[in-house]
Amino acid sequence: MLRLMIALSSAGDAGLRARDAFLAERGRQIQGMLDRAHARGDRALSALDILDHLLAPMYIRTLFGTGPVTADYAHELVATLLSHTSARAS
Repeated sequence: MLRLMIALSSAGDAGLRARDAFLAERGRQIQGMLDRAHARGDRALSALDILDHLLAPMYIRTLFGTGPVTADYAHELVATLLSHTSARAS
């Protein structure tokens, strides 16, 4: 899917529109999760935090084959993200 989004980026206007629609939907999904966390009383992160610290590393691994994207790796990224967020809030 990620490779498709990159390919769409160079496929003219229709490709750019498809890419942008995909990214907008992904943003809505992330924001929905963050809104639910905030409603529960959790300290809500920003969508940019999620992109920078969670999704981008997984996307890089996928695109460049620099390592597996495992459940353990995802848990490690989440733990790191949450620890950075806690440190900023202190």
